Amino acid sequence: MADLGPLRVLFSGRFDPPHPGHVISILRLHAKYGHVVVPVLDYKGRAWPASYCKQVFDECFAHLKGDIEVLINRTHFGEMTCDELKTYKCGLYASGNMSVIKHIEGLGMPCLYVDRAFNYEAHLYPKPKHS
Repeated sequence: MADLGPLRVLFSGRFDPPHPGHVISILRLHAKYGHVVVPVLDYKGRAWPASYCKQVFDECFAHLKGDIEVLINRTHFGEMTCDELKTYKCGLYASGNMSVIKHIEGLGMPCLYVDRAFNYEAHLYPKPKHS
């Protein structure tokens, strides 16, 4: 994969539901690399809407003034193509999902395994009401 410029870290996931373990992982990546792009997977059958997850993360990271970008995407990173991956303009992929890491490495992007040891109870956030 060609050089994509300054290192930006891509940390994707379902985040269904978002929980403090996700927030801690994202903050750790931010502390180490400075800029994190967080695509939230939107898929049929989500228990929590992707837009709600984005809102939770946006509120958590608002004080960082854009150093953490939260997006909604519809392609699972285990099925991502090289061209789709390039659109994120990131130089490192971080995940706790080894099968996705193997796929992304196969596309030529360096990867970092993020330990899932911080899997806090997800019920700490109230479930949104569907409209």
